[in-house]
Amino acid sequence: MPLNVWSDKEVKRAESTWGQKLPQYSLDMYNFAIEGVNSWLDLGCGFGRFLNYLLTIDEDPNYIGYDGSPDMIARISERFPIYASRVFVHDITKPILNAQESVVCSAVLIHITAAEQLKVLTNIKTINPKKAAFDINCPAESIMKIKPYFEKVIKGAEGTFRMTWQSYYEFTNLVSKIFDGYKAEIKSYDLKQGRNKVLYMLERL
Repeated sequence: MPLNVWSDKEVKRAESTWGQKLPQYSLDMYNFAIEGVNSWLDLGCGFGRFLNYLLTIDEDPNYIGYDGSPDMIARISERFPIYASRVFVHDITKPILNAQESVVCSAVLIHITAAEQLKVLTNIKTINPKKAAFDINCPAESIMKIKPYFEKVIKGAEGTFRMTWQSYYEFTNLVSKIFDGYKAEIKSYDLKQGRNKVLYMLERL
């Protein structure tokens, strides 16, 4: 069975699990991405977590969302019908077609390979946004010394999903190379058992 198939059942599971409460790292990402800009591109928009939060700040935001799952796009369109014409089924490893001032890529890189991550980051840099924010999962230091990058497969309601864990140091070096000309703020959040969520918030100089 292929990985990362966000079917209707998986969309509903994800929404019921993650749709009610935003962890601190999501709040920090969203607040950074919103401040001082007037247009947003949500890469891996899912069922609309960022759009829902954005609407609490701006009643009519200039928002565009991409997601590779038709079922995710169907759900965000159902939740926010006024934005149905501004969310698109689009593979985010492909070139970005709608340049916006701010790019959010929340809980997406953690599900794709290192090669795919490189494509996404390069695509973001190509449109030269004023701001960009994304996150990764990092393993405990003891594990990272042995396996600086590794994948796990997790089972959902109707499929299997890739979960990536990678070296903070290697990924940070990659970000620095790609996003030259950007100021980076990096925050780490404890996920227990020595694991961390690492948030990258970049602003063009």
